[in-house]
Amino acid sequence: MSRLSLNARLALLFASIVTFCLAVVGTILFNALSRQIYAQDDLNIVLSARHLRRLAAEMDDLAAVREHQARLVSLVLGDAALALKIDSSDGTSLIDYDPPHLPLMNLAATPQNQRIVTEHLQRWISAEDVPMRGIATLATLRDGSAVKISVARSMQDRALMLEQYRSLIWMTEGSAVLIAIVLSLLLIRRALRPLQNIADSARGITPERLDARIDVQRAPTELHALAVSLNAMLLRLQQGFDRLWQSTTDLAHDLRTPIGNMRGASEVALTRVRSAPEYQALLVSNIEECDRVTRMIESVLFLARAESPHFALKRTTFDASEELHRIGEYFEGLAAEGGVDISIRGEARINAERELFRRAISNLLANALRFTPAGATIVITVTASSAGTSIAVQNAGTGIAPADVGKIFERFYRADASRTDSGMASGLGLAIVKTIMDLHGGRASVQSEVGGLTTFELYFPAPG
Repeated sequence: MSRLSLNARLALLFASIVTFCLAVVGTILFNALSRQIYAQDDLNIVLSARHLRRLAAEMDDLAAVREHQARLVSLVLGDAALALKIDSSDGTSLIDYDPPHLPLMNLAATPQNQRIVTEHLQRWISAEDVPMRGIATLATLRDGSAVKISVARSMQDRALMLEQYRSLIWMTEGSAVLIAIVLSLLLIRRALRPLQNIADSARGITPERLDARIDVQRAPTELHALAVSLNAMLLRLQQGFDRLWQSTTDLAHDLRTPIGNMRGASEVALTRVRSAPEYQALLVSNIEECDRVTRMIESVLFLARAESPHFALKRTTFDASEELHRIGEYFEGLAAEGGVDISIRGEARINAERELFRRAISNLLANALRFTPAGATIVITVTASSAGTSIAVQNAGTGIAPADVGKIFERFYRADASRTDSGMASGLGLAIVKTIMDLHGGRASVQSEVGGLTTFELYFPAPG
C-alpha cells in the first residue's frame, strides 16, 4: 500500500478543517434562521390572538360576531397560512376561516383574564404529516356570552423553505470543499516547492561535488534552520572526505618511502655477490624500515578506532607525577645519548585512561628529544586546579614557525620535512596526542618562539 504524499496529506487535512468549519457555521446559521422564523410566526399567532380577544370583548353578542366577521378575519389575512375559528360556548361555529385547510384540533384555551404569551402555543403534527402551531383563548362578549378563539398556522411552507435552505447549505459546503481541495493542492504544491528545491540540490551532491551547498537565502523561514543544518552536515562530510583523502594520500606517500628504501637497497645488493656482513646489514635496514611501517600502521589504526562512536575510555584516578617519572625513566637512555636532561616538577592526581595518558606524554617527550640540542633540559610541569590538571612539556630548540603552529596537530604534517631525522617520524604523533585529549574532553595546545622555547600543554578537565 503506497503512502500518501505530503502534498495530499496537507490537502486532505486542510479539506477536513474546511469541511468541519463550514459544517459548524452552516449548522449555526440554519438553527439561527429556524429559530428566527419560528419565533416570528409564533409572535404573529400570539398577537393575532390578543387582538381577536380584545375585539371580541367589544362585541355586543354572538350575532355581532357574525356581523363583524370581515373585521375579525382581517387580522389574519396578512398570512395565507393562518386559520381562524371562533366558537360559542356550546360549540357552535361562529367564524371558520380556513384557507390552508387546517384540521384544527381541540386546543386547550387560555383563560380570558390571563395574558397570552408564546409559551401558550401548542404544536402538533396533523394526520397529513403537516406541522402545526396554534393557540386558543376565551373571550367574553358584552352580554356575558363566552366564545373560544382559535388561531393556528400551517408550518409546511416554513419546513419546505428550511429544507431548501438546508440543501443549499450542503451544496454550498460541498462545492466549497471541492474548491478548497483543488486550491489547497495547487497552493500547497507551490508552498512545498522550496522542499523540492532542497531535494534537487541534495540530489546533485556527489562525492565529486561535496562543495555544493543548499541556497539558504531562498529557503522560507520555516525551512531556514533545516537548510542551515543540511549545509553544516555537508560541510562536515566534506571535511571528513577531505581528511580521509588527505590521510590516504599522506599515508601512501609515507609508505612509499620505506618500501622504496627496502626495494632500492635490495636491488643494489643483488647487483653483485655480497659478503655475509653486508647481507646482514641489508636485513637489519629492512627490519628497521618494516618497524617504521608497522608503527605507522598502528598509529593509523589507533586514530581510526579512536574516531569510532563505540570507543570507550577506561578512566582511573592516578598520581600524574609518579606516572611521569616512569615515562622519564623509560626515555633516560635516549636522552643521555643526546646529552639532554629530563626534569619533572609538580604533583597532582589525574582522572584519565592510564595507557592513553602514557602514549600522549611519550609522543610529546619523543618529539622534544628529537629537537632539543645537547646540554639542554626538557622540563615537564604538572599544575593542578579545581577545574582540572595541565601538563606542560617544554624544551629549547629551533622552535616552530608561526605559520606551522596552527597545523602542527594535523595528521602527517611535519613542520620541517628536510630534517635528517624526519624519516624516523610518521607525522602522526601529535595528531594522536590531540585525539587522546579530545577523547578526554580536554585540549592540546602549543606555544613556540623561533630559536627559543617550545611548550606543549595538555589540559585534562576534572571529572564532572
